[in-house]
Amino acid sequence: MRQLKIAILLLGILELGACHSRAKTVPVDPPQNVSSGSTLTLNQTIVIPDGSTGVHFQDTQLVEIASIQPNYAYCKFELNDPAGPARNIEPQAFTVASVDYDQESIGSLGEAVSSTRMNLQSGQQAAAYHMTCMLPAGPDSARFVTVYEINGALGNYFTLMRVY
Repeated sequence: MRQLKIAILLLGILELGACHSRAKTVPVDPPQNVSSGSTLTLNQTIVIPDGSTGVHFQDTQLVEIASIQPNYAYCKFELNDPAGPARNIEPQAFTVASVDYDQESIGSLGEAVSSTRMNLQSGQQAAAYHMTCMLPAGPDSARFVTVYEINGALGNYFTLMRVY
């Protein structure tokens, strides 16, 4: 009888250990907050600098890459075109054509991030623009940005209208 109790106890301990190790390897489920058909509206003109494909936003500000605080959500608006001369992007509505989630992406500073990439189109220009929003992907805290964090990074530059 004593051996049976010990065996049951050991089996329970093994089960708990197996559950614990599985919990660490389960991938983070991407949020379904932003879906195809949502609209991201640019409210004011932005300039893509000479030799660059995009610009960064963090804490409601347009920021230089060197000024990005790596512990906070930030977004990069970029063109699908190669880097070229400075380009003005005028206020307009972009339709979210699709959304890609990558839990093991590389951020603008070379850090590990969980990224949410919205593939955007404007008028007839399919997939000509992207908005990628990121959070640092710490070993135990990898997660995707929320719509609240996206809006917090973009501030008044963009308005995100989701479809449900």
